[in-house]
Amino acid sequence: MFDRNTSKIGSMAVVTFMIISAVFAGGAAAQMDSPTLVDSTIEPTNETQSVYVDVTGIDDMNGSGPVSVDVSITGLNASDDTLNGTTVDSQTLSVTQGNVSTYDYTLNQSDIDDYDELQIDSSVVTDGDESLIDSVDWGSLVENAGGAGGGLGGVGSIAGIPIFGLVAVIGGYFIFMGLDR
Repeated sequence: MFDRNTSKIGSMAVVTFMIISAVFAGGAAAQMDSPTLVDSTIEPTNETQSVYVDVTGIDDMNGSGPVSVDVSITGLNASDDTLNGTTVDSQTLSVTQGNVSTYDYTLNQSDIDDYDELQIDSSVVTDGDESLIDSVDWGSLVENAGGAGGGLGGVGSIAGIPIFGLVAVIGGYFIFMGLDR
């Protein structure tokens, strides 16, 4: 038999872990030690609407900004590597102090039909400027099955697992507490 106080503490630890796991899932990073900010791929599907990269400048650039950040999308087939792919789109962002600069590319049907993967690359133009970048967020927006809007596709089909896990843990907690009486 479990001690009631011990079981409550253990249950709360599991619930806390699940909440933390759900909050920190996603494609975000603060990569200040490399000029490469994003080097990631997504699989375009009929539900994929767009690809995005958000770059945030640090709060105090000490007169060093704005920072130029190149973003490119490369279409890849199964036999391609990044060097053999086709550049689908590219843009240079101007990241200023404490602000978010956004790149957004809306996929065409040809992007979905022609490529197995889309490579997302982002890097600072001037080596050393990565120290002026606070954070980078990237991913894809996908259409929900019901057509009610977009969701974060950067985490793929596993996006709901932490939520389902949290619901299961909370449900298990209440069932366990009901049996403990």
